[in-house]
Amino acid sequence: MRLPRPTPESLRGRVPLLAASYAVMTRTSEDEGVEVLLQLRQGTGFMDGWWACGAAGHIEDAGSPVEALHREVEEELGVRVLAAAPLTTVQRSTLAGPREQRADFFFHVTQWSGEPTLREPDKAAELRWWPLAQLPERVVPHERLVLEGLRDGGLPPFVEMGHDQRLVLVAALGANRAIGVDGGMPWHLPEDLKHFKALTMGGVMLMGRRTWDSIGRALPGRTTVVITSDHDWSAPGAIAVHSLAEALVVGGPGEVFVVGGGEIYRQTIDLASRLELTEIDASPDAEVFFPQIDPQVWREVRRDPRDGFDFVTYERNVIG
Repeated sequence: MRLPRPTPESLRGRVPLLAASYAVMTRTSEDEGVEVLLQLRQGTGFMDGWWACGAAGHIEDAGSPVEALHREVEEELGVRVLAAAPLTTVQRSTLAGPREQRADFFFHVTQWSGEPTLREPDKAAELRWWPLAQLPERVVPHERLVLEGLRDGGLPPFVEMGHDQRLVLVAALGANRAIGVDGGMPWHLPEDLKHFKALTMGGVMLMGRRTWDSIGRALPGRTTVVITSDHDWSAPGAIAVHSLAEALVVGGPGEVFVVGGGEIYRQTIDLASRLELTEIDASPDAEVFFPQIDPQVWREVRRDPRDGFDFVTYERNVIG
């Protein structure tokens, strides 16, 4: 899935929020304590293979969050809500564009009629009660935040997420913008590898599947998010996602380092706030190239000359 190339400027002004209601349904078990009902997403084209709240859906036709809650629980689970209380509101954002500017209303549902069953198997592979103290590994990030807050008793009435997300593109490129050949880099620069480690240590790295294959493993001290079209692919230490929009959700707040390859750079350069480049004097033959750096968009703010290459930082020009 390729995003329609939004820019930071496209998120300015009056960007409408997409609103949705979520049912956090809990029960108490003698063996497991408090349990929460989750569904395993499938067939939706977004965050498939991740666990999510038992029912959720958009607020439609200028309706209220409460109306949407009752409708979605009945449509997805076949039961009627008898008792529910507002839990929190999450106002979240990513750089993926206007459709990812969202307001989510979470309700704690404690009583309902009948037994919840999976009524939309085309959108969910499984419905299961999970101990609130032992949630599955892959829970949609903003929903995990709410569930953990409920578990820990520290959930505020309003939560903001993702508004400080910033993409930083990190690459080594030749004078001809070459970055890759034969599944690897056209050079070996130990000093650049140390520079890369210092930049990304402790952060989140976003990469394509081919870049993962060229590295061959998860690098220690960093969270690795891999975009792949293969829904069956997995690897130790990697979080697999299937679109840039999913990657940005999983990447979370703060700086996210984009480390290749060429197609991922092309999809993200219009969203980035900074470029950390190793500019190499040589112009080797290559198959993969870094995108053009438009001087009207980017300004050089730091250059550290070395032997045969420079470490260079570019920042996006501020408009307005």
